[in-house]
Amino acid sequence: MFIPGGKGKGGLTNGTQRGRRVILLGLLALAWLFGGGAHPAGPELGPLLDAMGILPPVKETEAPDFTLPDLAGTPRRLADFRGQVVLINFWATWCLPCRAEMPAMERIYQEMKNDGFTILAVNFAETAAQVEPFVKELRLTFPILLDQESQVVRQYRAFSLPTTYVLDRHGTVVGRAVGAREWDSADAKQLIRALRAR
Repeated sequence: MFIPGGKGKGGLTNGTQRGRRVILLGLLALAWLFGGGAHPAGPELGPLLDAMGILPPVKETEAPDFTLPDLAGTPRRLADFRGQVVLINFWATWCLPCRAEMPAMERIYQEMKNDGFTILAVNFAETAAQVEPFVKELRLTFPILLDQESQVVRQYRAFSLPTTYVLDRHGTVVGRAVGAREWDSADAKQLIRALRAR
């Protein structure tokens, strides 16, 4: 590729030198942000989020409220779950990674549902008739919500499935996981317990 400008040291073009300097500065900034600097989620949550591959928000953000019907048609509002640690999981029946992580989600739900924890599984653009056989097959008991118009999916920018948001008891977004996770792992349980204690 031709870059306008004369040759610099070592036969490199001035453009190439500038490009390398920009890359070096970028790497130094990343090292400061993720290496020596404080973790955005704090010292107690940072390692737990890292272990699960969950990205914290750049700044503390309250989760946008929403109301969606469950499979029985009953409206469920996110704000009604304040006081609990909440996983908002965006999924679809045709999504293989979603299917893969659902059994672990059911296990952690059964283990912790009576102890300040819940899961809201927001289905992407399918009907109750499409979703119900899937739920019965996997014997899921946590709330399944229908987002047939994809309004909440867009609101949360869940453009890849599955996407899961982790909320603390105050409704604050703690992190976002894109892709399947082992939600009943020791790391996940430790994270949920830490959030309940916050």
